[in-house]
Amino acid sequence: MTGKRESKKRAVRKALYDAALTLIERDGYDAVSVDQIVAAAGVAKGTFFNHFPGKADLIAEWYSDVIARTRIEPPELTGAPLPRRLTALALRSSDLAAASPRMWQAKHMHAVATPSVQAAESLADQLVAGDIAGMIAAARDAGALPASTDAAAMADLVVTLVTGSIREWLTSGQNGRLEDRVESRLSRLCALAGYQPLAGEPEDR
Repeated sequence: MTGKRESKKRAVRKALYDAALTLIERDGYDAVSVDQIVAAAGVAKGTFFNHFPGKADLIAEWYSDVIARTRIEPPELTGAPLPRRLTALALRSSDLAAASPRMWQAKHMHAVATPSVQAAESLADQLVAGDIAGMIAAARDAGALPASTDAAAMADLVVTLVTGSIREWLTSGQNGRLEDRVESRLSRLCALAGYQPLAGEPEDR
């Protein structure tokens, strides 16, 4: 019985989450009410608050899901040049931003006042920075970056550059291709850090 109850609870939470994302991407975050979400999910209003303290907490769950998907690196990128791996990670993030622009806008708007979104952002930054630092350390140890390269410090710069580029793109009305903006900036950052492709390794643009 406990298993069935937990399964039903997860199904209700997912129905609320899916309904909220659909409505927010269609109408905008501020235009969507909890009443509309529960109506679309087919549950009572009180049920919503059994799963989420407030509407803004949906953003935290969505962002955690985005980051989990962003961190999955395709097998074909293993051992690829560092700029290519960093760009691919950034593009996975930007693809998700492009797919849910209103959720991204809502995240940036509500992070300041919503503890759950702040916590999700902080954890995401730590996880992604750790992944990036691992990539940078591998490139340094292979001789593609100077031996003095601080992998953690460079990873912090990459995270700042990518998140800043996405925020800039969102607030500027999504003008131009985000992919081109991020790729150009990451390539310049790697060049400034002294990155040199290894012998036989294809050079990135």
